[in-house]
Amino acid sequence: MEYKVIHFDRSKDVATELQNIINQHHSSGWEYVNHQYSDKLTPGNDGCFGLGKTPDVVTHVGLVIFKKP
Repeated sequence: MEYKVIHFDRSKDVATELQNIINQHHSSGWEYVNHQYSDKLTPGNDGCFGLGKTPDVVTHVGLVIFKKP
């Protein structure tokens, strides 16, 4: 069995975006298994005496998992 994981960018219309990805890969013989979202936190920097300080950054990560029998 073969598996494939696709990066999924969240958009304004998540349901339509996810459906398009599933349909696109299904037509190539891939079967949808699952999807998940995760948030990745990249800590900011305090800088030197507050100079050059940067805020924490949250990156949203979405993955769609497919398998091919």
